[in-house]
Amino acid sequence: MTETRPFSIFRFVLLVSCTHAMVHLLEQSIASVEQVVSTDFDLSMQQSGLLSTSFRISYGLGAVLAGMLADRLGSQRVLGLYLAGSAVICVSLVIAPWRSLLYPQLFLLGCFASMYHPAGLALLSKTLAPGDRVRALGMHGVFGSTGISSAPFLAGIALSIPMVGWRGYYMFLAIGCSLLAFLVMTRLHSGTQGQQLSMSGQAPLARLHRFPFFALVLSSGTSGIVYGGYLHFLTRYLSEVDGIAAMFSSSADSRTTSASYFAAIVLMSGAVGQWIAGRLAKPRHLAILLSLVYAGNAPFLWWMSFAEGWDRLTATCLMAFIHFMNQPLYNSLLPEYIPTAKRSTWFGFSNMMGFGLGAIGPFILGSFTDYRDAYAFLAVLSLIAAVFPLVVWFTSRSKSLS
Repeated sequence: MTETRPFSIFRFVLLVSCTHAMVHLLEQSIASVEQVVSTDFDLSMQQSGLLSTSFRISYGLGAVLAGMLADRLGSQRVLGLYLAGSAVICVSLVIAPWRSLLYPQLFLLGCFASMYHPAGLALLSKTLAPGDRVRALGMHGVFGSTGISSAPFLAGIALSIPMVGWRGYYMFLAIGCSLLAFLVMTRLHSGTQGQQLSMSGQAPLARLHRFPFFALVLSSGTSGIVYGGYLHFLTRYLSEVDGIAAMFSSSADSRTTSASYFAAIVLMSGAVGQWIAGRLAKPRHLAILLSLVYAGNAPFLWWMSFAEGWDRLTATCLMAFIHFMNQPLYNSLLPEYIPTAKRSTWFGFSNMMGFGLGAIGPFILGSFTDYRDAYAFLAVLSLIAAVFPLVVWFTSRSKSLS
């Protein structure tokens, strides 16, 4: 290995991680401005939940087709297409005149955004050795959490500036997607040529290990419902904290804007959790750690179900810190059971389940009449999600002892 190659790999991981940050910024974009959009278009809470559902259905279901496309055309082209297409849809949202158009626009945005995970995760897993994968995916996950947390932060800035608002917010996203599309198509190849698989030091996996793969996918799908519901109404949940409006002014718009900043703080807690998981996790313990993380969501969701005042901020921060630990663990564990030649396809299937089932989370949460029942329901789902990786761990442990 030459002296420059580690730096090339770092730049490669950095650029892929930036495209990861952008996809999660896009994912959280509508949730960050949903109260203002709901006011502008006179939407009920359930109709607002359907905005995120429209995005998340295609965000999940499109991942399978995106994975097949990435295996056929290559990850670089698919990543470029995701960014360029997302830029176009964001521009269309800037000029959206009717609420009936929001749903198909967000559906199309989800279609393009769905291309990231099967292409990006497969590219990382093929390029990096198993021992390096968890750490790299920890960095990758930190960027993803930074993207999610940046969404409400940037929304707060946009909403506080006259004549910018939520439409100007989407113009900013369009510009960001366009710049990243240029970098991906002109720079990404220089960091990956001749390095895939040869650097990993492992024999290619020839077939899908069905039982552990589908068990893990079911855990991801169940947790995805929790993830979708938690994220969509996070800003609304925090806007009802006593004292938030008083810190700025008593207006509803000010309450929403200030709650966006608090949501950004909450989601940055998730970035810290991802970094810790990426640094400390060991390959042989991934399944049991993943189970513990899923189960660890439950007490904080239960706390959210009855928290009042500033306890809401504490509970949501701790929930984010624990929940986002699952991503470097899950994304490092899954490649152990996926055939190398079809890795994008099976990552796509995994994301279809995780984000596809997650699409119903905002709609379900919007259907509850109070937070107590809503978050208690999500707590139960977290415990169910914890069972599947636990089964994988027991199964693999039994085989190693036999």
